[in-house]
Amino acid sequence: MDGSPGSISPGDVLMRHGYTDDGRDLGPTADLLNLVFGFQPPIGSDHLDWYYRANPQGRASVGRAYDNGQLVGNYALVPIQFQSSHGPGLRLGLGVDLSTRPDSRGTGAFRRTVEDSYRVGTADGLDGILGVANAQSVPRMVQTLGWRRLPDCPARFIAPLPDSIPTSSHLVDAALLAGSLPDQALPQPTSPPPTGLGTLWTANLLRWRLARPGARYVLHLRDDVSFISTTTIHRRLRIAVLLKVLARHKRVNSVALRGLAATLARYHRTPLVLHWGVNPLVQGGGVSLPRRLMPSPLGLVLHAFHADGVPRMDVDSVDVTSFEFLDFDAY
Repeated sequence: MDGSPGSISPGDVLMRHGYTDDGRDLGPTADLLNLVFGFQPPIGSDHLDWYYRANPQGRASVGRAYDNGQLVGNYALVPIQFQSSHGPGLRLGLGVDLSTRPDSRGTGAFRRTVEDSYRVGTADGLDGILGVANAQSVPRMVQTLGWRRLPDCPARFIAPLPDSIPTSSHLVDAALLAGSLPDQALPQPTSPPPTGLGTLWTANLLRWRLARPGARYVLHLRDDVSFISTTTIHRRLRIAVLLKVLARHKRVNSVALRGLAATLARYHRTPLVLHWGVNPLVQGGGVSLPRRLMPSPLGLVLHAFHADGVPRMDVDSVDVTSFEFLDFDAY
């Protein structure tokens, strides 16, 4: 079982005395994730190296479980910074890639993996975990592990309504990422939302996020905001996805979602524009999707780490008011 002398490699011994993800081979982790999630095409070590190790906000805190030397569980906490206008922010671990081998289920591998992530994340100074889970996983995290479920974020289709605001659109590629456009898109760090907590974005963070291996993004620029999009196919329908809206200046008036949707509809050549999440910068509701019609309804769950028995945050007071697709790894 995990932790027995014969079940861990020298790299695992380093992990016991270190904290964040070390320089071990990520191939076994990629193999586990491909086995559990059936990624097509399969992900490789390059994807995990980008996600776990290249984040400007710090390396991931990775919880793992082993049985007889074999990796059977993985849970990575990718650092994400939340800021507030009315107090200190939070440095959370965005919980991703929670997986256990199918043949290890019933052995306690799930709990061992999650508890190891608690150990590593606590040692790394994270305040807790923010999980984005599907409808099947949310009850397990809440009922079995005692996490708090946050209010659901809306998913909605936005009816495009063209406006006269000049906008430029740029397909993201290596040349764009190496150039100055990300710095122009975010010339200064984003400001906190008027209420609640929102993710902190910088040009370097945006450059890293848009460099996700295998992804295809478009960066759209207006004088007031930058916004990022991609496309997906659902039941043979092409859908443009609005991933994130970011203010380019300290003081920006709210923007109409329907105007942004018109840009996406025109660029991606589809009338279907999807947005998920909350952002006080945007206005206009769109047509909300009932949860039963979503291909994989998403919920937010929260867990606080402790220091000397004292929780590092009050989970009951956490109110996330700015969080969208680009803040995690849905696309």
